[in-house]
Amino acid sequence: MGIEKTIIEQTLHGYSNGHRLLSFSKKFSDNEIKKMTILSDLSGNEFVNGFEKYYTGYRLNSDTIVLACTWYATEMKRPGCVWTHSLIFSENDLRKYGGEMGAVFSLFRKPKNNNDFSYYNKSLEIDSESKFDFDKQKLKYLIWCLWGNRSPLVVFSNCASEYENEIVYLFLTQHDILEENFSFCTGSVSLRSIEQTIMNFQIAPDKLSRSGFQIGNGVVEAKEERIIKSYPMWVNKASEYLVLDNIKDFKKFVSGFSNTYKRSNYFSAFMKLYVGSRAESKKLSLDSLLQMASAIFNEKKNICKEIVDLYFQNYFSYWTGEGNYVNTLKFFIDNLWLDVNRKNIEKMVMGGIESEYEQIKLLFNNIVGSEENCVIEEILEVLAHNINLSLFEDFTNMKYECCSIMITLNSEYAQCHGLWNQNKGFQQGIIRCLDPKQGDETLKKQIISTVLAVSDFDLAYDLYRVYGEVCINVFWNYAMLNLNGKSIRGIKQIIGKDTSKCIAMIKDNLKDRECLLFLIDITNSYNYSIKNITENELKQLFKTLKPELCNKKEQESLARFLIPICLIDDFMVDTEIVRFAYIQVNRLLATQSFPEYEWEKLEELLPEVAWYNNWDRCKRLRKGLKKKGYQIKELKEKEELPKYLL
Repeated sequence: MGIEKTIIEQTLHGYSNGHRLLSFSKKFSDNEIKKMTILSDLSGNEFVNGFEKYYTGYRLNSDTIVLACTWYATEMKRPGCVWTHSLIFSENDLRKYGGEMGAVFSLFRKPKNNNDFSYYNKSLEIDSESKFDFDKQKLKYLIWCLWGNRSPLVVFSNCASEYENEIVYLFLTQHDILEENFSFCTGSVSLRSIEQTIMNFQIAPDKLSRSGFQIGNGVVEAKEERIIKSYPMWVNKASEYLVLDNIKDFKKFVSGFSNTYKRSNYFSAFMKLYVGSRAESKKLSLDSLLQMASAIFNEKKNICKEIVDLYFQNYFSYWTGEGNYVNTLKFFIDNLWLDVNRKNIEKMVMGGIESEYEQIKLLFNNIVGSEENCVIEEILEVLAHNINLSLFEDFTNMKYECCSIMITLNSEYAQCHGLWNQNKGFQQGIIRCLDPKQGDETLKKQIISTVLAVSDFDLAYDLYRVYGEVCINVFWNYAMLNLNGKSIRGIKQIIGKDTSKCIAMIKDNLKDRECLLFLIDITNSYNYSIKNITENELKQLFKTLKPELCNKKEQESLARFLIPICLIDDFMVDTEIVRFAYIQVNRLLATQSFPEYEWEKLEELLPEVAWYNNWDRCKRLRKGLKKKGYQIKELKEKEELPKYLL
């Protein structure tokens, strides 16, 4: 493949009855000719030794720039005459080949014959593979001048050529990051302007008066190079990138930002950002970008918002190395003005869960007790729906406040067995955090089952207050499998409220003695739905239970269950059953051992007696049974009645 050539147009200006355009390789507009003619003339009113040759650079139009070389025409009889050879470059070509136009200096020619200008009337070609030759220290100085100082800037020197290689190099190769419409002159004998705008960078003879250059009146005098002992980090880095031809990555980094930040006065700030965020070593993170931007830019809000937008558009993926998700989330929490949306917060949280688990865990523990804000709420919401149930114990460290927040946001975590090994107050608090509107019925039943299976405490009423009727079937299933289970009292009280269900269960379990003992203990036999138990079913129940095999507590429970049936049912209960029930209940009444709350219900089924006998509950029971039609025979005192009834 051959060496590519870049086409360059040219003009020659000089004296011919006045300073004018003498030769050109293509036609230019009148305005362009006028601009080149003015800027190609002598840069002042006198010749100064050391400035016999100098360079000028400026923008000709929106697509082209001019690099001109001017010589004093001392051979002319008229004083103040100059020759100026201008090269006109396409910006597109500069973008492609600017860094490899070191041969540009060899194209400039001072006319030797006042009549032969044939060299200037044709386009030129330049080898696109010749590098610039420049001094590294001088390059640093010019970087510091151009991007570290206000414009317009004047450097005073004894020689126009002192920085010509470096300024021409920067002008042609870095034109896109210099100030818009950037212009310079390496030999300003007086302050130079373009269309009433002072040139951005000028080198002037040291012996000239500063007052003539308006120093301090809008124009800045640059500090001399020899005085500068060391340069800021951004200058050294910029110089390094230019020398090693790595500046393209930096330019690419900056190009994604809005035009506001593409102005040359932001160059140093972005160089600091690029280096400080570790983008140069491909280890950039959103956190490092935001931290550096906040420290570097005076107006940090706008730049940080742009950074966030670009990051989540994957613009920085080329430079990204480390996630630093948790540190980024901390920045979001401390800087609410960023107004980061839920989707982007979720990306950071998920990144933290996947690759920074211990850090995200620590962040969670820290924000649980902190002041509320919208970012914290979003973080907690994402965590509560993405931490695996198997990690719940480790993630929360079983701290009550951590567990309660997670379960408030996601009831699924209530299936964690570790919760139900804590103290009773802890467990009751967790149940209060459950939201009955969360989850389907299957999840709710699973949570209830987990609590019943693991907890050592009776939490039936706590669960019932949250999940209501969803508990009932789960309670029944648990009770039937754990008839004598631990902490079942609350379940018995709750399921016992549904007398119809209890009766149905009795009818389905007439031959299961253990089950019947449990059921008669919880069934309200004062409810008239008890009449659904048939005479034969009652006989089978009594037969299965075998009162003679029951202990005292079981006998009393059975008798208390049977006595209202004897009084309520439409049929006459078997005499053996009535006799058993009467003897047991009569004894309990006589010894004031019959539950008072139950007596209030039994009393409503019994007839009144004379007011002076109203205290005798045993007599009222006998009278009630006799009224129902039962023949209560006199009990043989020594055999049937306890001693206290004798």
